[in-house]
Amino acid sequence: MLVVALLGGSAAAFAVTERLKLERSPILGTRVSKVVSPTSGQPASIIFRLRKADRVSVAIVDSERRVVKSLAGSRYLRRGRHEFKWFGRDSRGVPLPDGVYRPRLHLAGEHRTILMPNPIALDTAAPSIARTGLNLRTFSPDGDYRFDYLAVRYRSSEPVRAELFANGRLMVKNKKFDRAGTVQWNGRADGLPRPAGVYRLQLRSIDQAGNEGSPTRTFVVRIRYIEIPKHIIRARTGGRLVVPVSTDAHRYTWRIGLRHGRASGRRLVLAAGEPGRYRLVVSERGYKAHAAVVVSP
Repeated sequence: MLVVALLGGSAAAFAVTERLKLERSPILGTRVSKVVSPTSGQPASIIFRLRKADRVSVAIVDSERRVVKSLAGSRYLRRGRHEFKWFGRDSRGVPLPDGVYRPRLHLAGEHRTILMPNPIALDTAAPSIARTGLNLRTFSPDGDYRFDYLAVRYRSSEPVRAELFANGRLMVKNKKFDRAGTVQWNGRADGLPRPAGVYRLQLRSIDQAGNEGSPTRTFVVRIRYIEIPKHIIRARTGGRLVVPVSTDAHRYTWRIGLRHGRASGRRLVLAAGEPGRYRLVVSERGYKAHAAVVVSP
């Protein structure tokens, strides 16, 4: 009789276990943020769908399964999608220590408590970033595909979104989180090319929890379109004008008095012409530089 009773009990327990395995979960479509920082202002999202309406309690528990924050207390929720936010703080608004936390749901109608398998890492450590390389010190973002882009290589302490600031203003923010990579700047801001000149740059970083790291040391680059290094060029009648031109363009245009033309190379050589004072203008793709020309008898 004892053996029969034991066999009967085992069979019943097995049947209950199998029924629970086949029973569909009352929640589905779960999506939970992987990291959060109480100092970043970016909350973790807890998203799920209810198969049917119920009174639901939502809480965050620590690694010991102790409730550290109640997000909803026995609230009636309709069937469908629901989302809750957690800012990495306890019920008093105090930041919690770094660690792993998990969302927990209690469904009153189902008489079930579900500890979601999605861990949320609470991370308050700021990342660090260092510049490891630079392709150019002077670049020319004029759209001619010659030295148009500045590429700044970096390495960080953890996967981050790298940011590039020029003269204190954000110019580029990478989309991907990487531990090492490159930030490229096309010399534009708000869709418009930046003026020629010297720019003081810094790299900064944001980790996946939203923590912002300290900026790197400032480094300097220069935007240059076309330049005439000399402000005054002197020549004599019957001689030649030899004008250094700094540009990355294959060809550029020049104009002096009534004369004009196209040239290439880093030296513009012209006949001096008649005595007088003239204004020499060189241009490429809408960018101009000029110098005064004095031709003596």
